[in-house]
Amino acid sequence: NFVPGAASRVEVDVALARAAVALAGSDAWAITAGAGMGVDSGLPSFRGTTGLWKDKSLAMTYEDMSDDKWFFEDPAFAWGINYTQLEMYRHTEPHAGFQTLLRWTQSLGKPWYVFTSNIDCQFEKAGFEHRRVVTCHGDLHHLQCVDKACKAENKVDNVWPADCIPSGLKDLVDPASLRFTDEAVLEEPYFRCPRCGGLARPNVWFCKDRNHAFWEEESERRVAYNEWLKEIYQTKKRLVVIECGGGMDIPTVRCEGEDAVEEAGEGSLLVRMNPTDCRVPKDRAVGLPFGAREGLERLEAALEALRQPSAAARRRTAGRRASPGPSSTSASGARGRPAAKAVAGARKASVSPGPTRKALASPGPAAEGVGIEGVIAKAWR
Repeated sequence: NFVPGAASRVEVDVALARAAVALAGSDAWAITAGAGMGVDSGLPSFRGTTGLWKDKSLAMTYEDMSDDKWFFEDPAFAWGINYTQLEMYRHTEPHAGFQTLLRWTQSLGKPWYVFTSNIDCQFEKAGFEHRRVVTCHGDLHHLQCVDKACKAENKVDNVWPADCIPSGLKDLVDPASLRFTDEAVLEEPYFRCPRCGGLARPNVWFCKDRNHAFWEEESERRVAYNEWLKEIYQTKKRLVVIECGGGMDIPTVRCEGEDAVEEAGEGSLLVRMNPTDCRVPKDRAVGLPFGAREGLERLEAALEALRQPSAAARRRTAGRRASPGPSSTSASGARGRPAAKAVAGARKASVSPGPTRKALASPGPAAEGVGIEGVIAKAWR
């Protein structure tokens, strides 16, 4: 069963509070990312007839293009499109949300992995360890031979970096049809297989692909990730999955996070960030109606609310120091310390299963204008 994600301000505050408390108290966490992750960096989502195809003369969808047959039937078209994407990825800087996640890999002090269907290598470009980034569809920054029967003596050489293909060939690609205007460029060594001299192609899983080459290093990363998840499942550890931009056209990323959280221990949570479809499973999930950058910025603020007393709490503390007396220890004073309780809750998170769903399901202080700090504090009462 799926339920709508957060919509109102109160629901958003509750969802962010629940996500922050779960992440702070988790044993491990994972980032899952689909095409929507790159939208805030200026990358198109590619799906359908928009994105890369907007204002082009092409009468096809991304799915039509994503077929390795074009490398045999129309190589100028196949490489025109893929070179356009490669250059786009090379010259696009990851948005601020990537740095937010990268900081968490250090500040949270918990084991983590990235699982992404994106082929842009934006996580690595942002500074993430390559060995911890699992690319289920491969990446455009590596090449292989179009002939799957062409094998290297050492299987690690079946795939090689695309760094050999120079930048600056954009003027040779027709902007309307996305074809190389002169096929002679495809005879250059950087577009050829170093073993047989045949045409090279990106080592990605196209939507329709009959010749994808096995890359041992990529497989090793996937095996390590699966073993990591297996240990979490067996020991019933608390796992939090932060999902950014996972779409429904090819729901690989959404299913990955849903399945992982379902198999992990009590207190695990899926945090889905999607501005157009943030529906989530009824249990163990919250949906946030934001793009990746804004959603991560808001979640970081919620985490900060766990770590530090609010300004109001600091003012109350200053007031108590200035005016000692019975009022500083009165019942009303004790009730007026939501931020302090939030900090205490964050400390408890490493040993506590987290707040009850009932505590986070009711509007509580957020409805009275207290905001996310009040929601967090209420969750730990």
